[in-house]
Amino acid sequence: MSLSDQIKNLIRTGKKDGYILEEHLSKCISSFSETDQNYIRNTIEGFKIQIVSSSDDYDELKYLSGKDAIDFLQNLTDGKYSAFKKDEKNK
Repeated sequence: MSLSDQIKNLIRTGKKDGYILEEHLSKCISSFSETDQNYIRNTIEGFKIQIVSSSDDYDELKYLSGKDAIDFLQNLTDGKYSAFKKDEKNK
């Protein structure tokens, strides 16, 4: 398998899982110049794929935004506060 195919597979897996392990990425791109390595890393992060040391470091909420973020925050309520919810009077 070519190096290009290996990088593509890492990105595909990263899109599915949300992250790529630093160890796998470094091994795959070690033959590239530092500039090219940085470009690849920035491109991967632009795809909203995290580059992490271990799967435990993955933060599934890192790229949460918009309606998904509001829904998540609304579900955190402890019953005392109504963050991001419309006031019944102002509907």
